[in-house]
Amino acid sequence: MLQLALMAFLASFICYFVQWTFGQPMIDQPICVGMVAGLIFGDVTTGIIIGAAMEAIFIGNVNVGGATSAEPVTGTVMAICFVTQMGMAQGAAITLATAVAIFANIIYSLIFNVLMSFWSPLIDWAAHTGETKNVFIVHFGGALVMNAAMAIPTFLGVYFGAEPVANLVNVIPAAVTNGFNAAAGLLPAVGMALLVRMLWNSKIAIYFLLGFICVSYLGLPMVGVAALAAVIVVVEAFNQLDLLDVKKKLQALRAGGGAVQAETQDQIEEEDFFA
Repeated sequence: MLQLALMAFLASFICYFVQWTFGQPMIDQPICVGMVAGLIFGDVTTGIIIGAAMEAIFIGNVNVGGATSAEPVTGTVMAICFVTQMGMAQGAAITLATAVAIFANIIYSLIFNVLMSFWSPLIDWAAHTGETKNVFIVHFGGALVMNAAMAIPTFLGVYFGAEPVANLVNVIPAAVTNGFNAAAGLLPAVGMALLVRMLWNSKIAIYFLLGFICVSYLGLPMVGVAALAAVIVVVEAFNQLDLLDVKKKLQALRAGGGAVQAETQDQIEEEDFFA
């Protein structure tokens, strides 16, 4: 179990470290975590599948400042570990991972806030010294310590939870497993509903309706719907650029005053003459 726990620790640490040290490239999102954990546990396909399922659940999850709701890295890594290494059903693992992600957020916030309160004075000291080397050491040293600490709950969860979970898998009745699978199928719908609730307004509602029609009545696959959405985005972008150009011209006309108005009047008379 120690080896599995260390592998889970490594997966979590990589995601945390890259996310908070190299410009937040969103590698802490479940679908990216799934790929990283899949590589470490030796089953990339399963990792991406579970990561995509977790991404659908937490796609509407937004943490702003101290207002946090879930921390899906721990849950995703543990779910992939339990499925790939212990044979747990994917539905049961995803359902368990959702609860773990919500609980892990409490531990994550505690570790983050405590360590930051100790590390902030150090970065102030490094800045006051005026030495780039000191800032570099404190920045990356703090990143190593803090992100390693945030990966500890994943290590402990796998180390102490792997054996009970393995025993639980062997005694879970088929009806309970089917229930977990059904719950796992419903959870992405909850995630999408949360996302739609944040994005919904009267201007974009028609696009949700268009996507529903394309899938339900026209039978388009997801790739086709995504391609259609990309075309719509490009068209809207060009329309917005044209509108911006018109606004700039209007501002120039207003700033030009009478001279611009006279020039415009001459152009109108010239067009009327040749018409």
